[in-house]
Amino acid sequence: MKYRNIQLPFAMLVLLVLAVALLPLSGSLSFAADDDLGPPPPPAQEGPRIRFDSTSFDWGEVLQGDKVEHTYRFHNVGTGILRITQVKPG
Repeated sequence: MKYRNIQLPFAMLVLLVLAVALLPLSGSLSFAADDDLGPPPPPAQEGPRIRFDSTSFDWGEVLQGDKVEHTYRFHNVGTGILRITQVKPG
């Protein structure tokens, strides 16, 4: 009798696992499709957004008193007008 009592819950567990495995085939339970890409992306930021081609430059060796110049190129990748104000050299 002890042996039979131990086997009964195991048999029920096997039937439960099989039932859950077969449910998607019957259409009563659906899982995410292969083409599910997860949650939607966040909304695009509106307004101006600045993007620099590079944010640093190696000046190398510069002697005192030499005039040096470098142009930092940037683009407005946002949807609004980009206004650059209060520019201060570093």
